[in-house]
Amino acid sequence: MKRFITYFDLLGYRNFLTNNNSELHQRVIIQMYTQIDSALNETGKFKQLSNGVFVNDLTNKTVSFANYSDTIILWTEGDSQVEFDSILNATYECNWRMNGLHFPVRGVLLYDELFDMNYSGPEGGYHINTFYGKGLINAHDRAESQQWAGMFLDKSVFDKVTIDDNILHKCIEYSVPFKTHKSKELAFRLGQNVSEESFKNVSKNIEENFRRHNKWEDIPSLKEKLKNTVDFLEFLINK
Repeated sequence: MKRFITYFDLLGYRNFLTNNNSELHQRVIIQMYTQIDSALNETGKFKQLSNGVFVNDLTNKTVSFANYSDTIILWTEGDSQVEFDSILNATYECNWRMNGLHFPVRGVLLYDELFDMNYSGPEGGYHINTFYGKGLINAHDRAESQQWAGMFLDKSVFDKVTIDDNILHKCIEYSVPFKTHKSKELAFRLGQNVSEESFKNVSKNIEENFRRHNKWEDIPSLKEKLKNTVDFLEFLINK
């Protein structure tokens, strides 16, 4: 079955695990889930847990979410315009929240084949939660080949939807940097209204995001990813 899929991975996750203790791991991963929950919260509503804490109310969410290791997948059950709008909005939110505030990521939103299998054995302690389909491989390859922290809207989505104001508000045509070339794609904006005044602060936040929690290594490919990300932010000034 074809559906809309957003696939992104965390940059520097191996260093983050290697160079920090388990207490920090847990805290950062919980913060990551909070950012993604906020991106998936279409209604903006919250619910109160038994301990009094308020969390995002995802009861009626349109977009599903799964995470394994350094990979995050969002997907829709079908391929309607409503579902596309929901995953477009969630992807946009994840992109600027994670890259600007929490953990650098790179990824893609595409339309392709994806199947999921979920099963929990009645005896307990036996669970299957797996994904398969050509879309998973295509999404992985498109994400892994990028040389920045960012996401883009793959042309495959236009098999089902047309470019509209919602897309143009959240994406902009840009020569996305890949490892071997650049390609004109609709890149997700890093927030709205980037100005010369805000550029310095936001670019500083992005660099700190790359370096935070001992993720940084002094290697050319990582420096290039950071430079390419800041170059895109500069491109967004007043656009």
